[in-house]
Amino acid sequence: MWALSIIVGYLLVGLIIHYWVLPTKTPDYIDYFKVGKSFHSKLEGLTQTVVKLENGNLMTNIEIQPKSAGPVTHIHERFDETFTVKSGTLSMQYGSEIKKLTTGQSIVIPKNTPHKPFNETDSIVEVTSEMPLEFAYCLSQIYPFWDEASVNSKPPKILLQLAVFGDKFDSYPTVDAPPKPVLKTLKFLLAPTARLMGYKYYNEDYQPK
Repeated sequence: MWALSIIVGYLLVGLIIHYWVLPTKTPDYIDYFKVGKSFHSKLEGLTQTVVKLENGNLMTNIEIQPKSAGPVTHIHERFDETFTVKSGTLSMQYGSEIKKLTTGQSIVIPKNTPHKPFNETDSIVEVTSEMPLEFAYCLSQIYPFWDEASVNSKPPKILLQLAVFGDKFDSYPTVDAPPKPVLKTLKFLLAPTARLMGYKYYNEDYQPK
C-alpha cells in the first residue's frame, strides 16, 4: 500500500512539474532550421535537407539510399503527408498496398493511413516532402539519437526519448509496437521520469548540419 502511494505521488508530482511548472522549452524553429542544412538517419537510410519553411511547415529534399528499408510502417494522427518524386522510383506502402512512383509523380498520405516510403532499387531516390515544423524538429533530434547506439532504437530507450517529445512527435508505428492509445498513455506517464534520467527535448549536438 505504501509503495503504491509513493508511486502515485511520484507520478502526480512529476507530471505537474513536467507539464505545468517546468515544461520543456521549444527552440525557435526558424532559427533552428536553415535552408541547406541536413539531418541524416543511418537506421532509415535517408538524408533530409531543408528546402524552405512556410506556414508552419518544413519542406525537405529527401535522398533515400539504394535498397533502403526506410522507416517502420506508421501513421500520423494530425497531418497529411505529401511526397513528390524528383528522381528514381519510390516504393510506398500505402495501407495494404505497395505503390510505385516515378519522377514527377506525387502521392498524398491522409492522416491515420499506415505508410512507409522505401527504396527497392540500386540507385538513390530523391523526393520532396512537407511536414509540420514541430514534427520535423523531433525527427532531426531522434535520427542522431538512434544512430548513436543501436540500443537507442529499442525499448526502453526509444520509449523514454519519445516520452520527452510527447505529442509533438506525431508518428505511431503500426507494427511491433503497442497500440496507439497505449503508446500515448505510456509517453504521457513516462515523460517526467525520462527527464530525470537525462533524456532531452533539445540536444545541441543533434541539430542539422
